[in-house]
Amino acid sequence: MKKSKKLADLHGVSVTTYMREAVLDRMTDEVDYNDANANLTASHGKTVSSAAIRQRLGLDR
Repeated sequence: MKKSKKLADLHGVSVTTYMREAVLDRMTDEVDYNDANANLTASHGKTVSSAAIRQRLGLDR
């Protein structure tokens, strides 16, 4: 049995559905990576801590 069929069966979906979801997940990951890379380039490597972001958003109460 092919690996893709085994994985589709494990997730309870058809091979077509499993492959479609895998491709869409990969595309989303690639877009997210490219966006993050563009943001890092635009910031010239300057980063902000998660604590500073939480404070800016008013989440540290």
